[in-house]
Amino acid sequence: MRLLLAASFAAALLAVGRPASPAPPESAWVTDADKERFLLEADVLRTRGAPGGVTGTRRATLREGERTHEASIQTIDQASSHKHLGATFEVDFRDTYKNNVAAYRLDRLLGLGMVPVTVVRPYERRPAAFTWWLDDMLMTEKERHRGKQRVPDVEAWNGQMFVVRVFDQLIFNFDRNLGNLLIDRQWRIWMIDHTRGFKYLPTLKSEKDLGERCERRLLAALRTLDKPTLEARMEGVLSAYQIEGLLARRDKIVAYYDTLIAARGADAVLYEGPAR
Repeated sequence: MRLLLAASFAAALLAVGRPASPAPPESAWVTDADKERFLLEADVLRTRGAPGGVTGTRRATLREGERTHEASIQTIDQASSHKHLGATFEVDFRDTYKNNVAAYRLDRLLGLGMVPVTVVRPYERRPAAFTWWLDDMLMTEKERHRGKQRVPDVEAWNGQMFVVRVFDQLIFNFDRNLGNLLIDRQWRIWMIDHTRGFKYLPTLKSEKDLGERCERRLLAALRTLDKPTLEARMEGVLSAYQIEGLLARRDKIVAYYDTLIAARGADAVLYEGPAR
């Protein structure tokens, strides 16, 4: 079922559909703040379901004046101390729209720019995550693998994937799969669908998945991440326990790379990722 959900969310962001009028280029929305305001204030012209969706994910056409753009809407909000999912048992089960908002805010705190702009806005009398529809998409990572398509710049690609690995360990992402990594025409990776992340657990999901390289600016940003900043930015979307868990995982990630740097040298571990 979770694979269906991830596939449906990716389909919702990639599905081909005719907007109410031709969408302006991305340059029409210069900043994240402009996109946030549009998502919060634009009229919802129409919505439609995602093919194969199991949690009610919707694709919406929004309009403000002469400008239109698409958004994805998620209202799912489930949580329990534990849950049986088939043959697996998950502690601190969460599946909530709030995590998509938290992922966007955390991404910007870290200076990544790899999670689409996402805001909290009511939809049909329920709080929801409105996520900016990503334009100019080529494919999902799942489709790239299936088609055995080579990336044009292996080093740049690997650098992005190392960032994805760190981010997923930081938020304890329980549901990363190739269907919720999107690739645009500049071969930039975008991370979507984080509804199952942000557990309170202080441990990493899998330390070995961090890899042996870390983007230099990301590690510096992790070092400066602090509780007051997170409490202010995550108000309404993460609990105090989730923030404590996130910071505990941050400490483990920093310690992991500091150990590698001490053993191999900074130049062997750290690299400069491309600007987004």
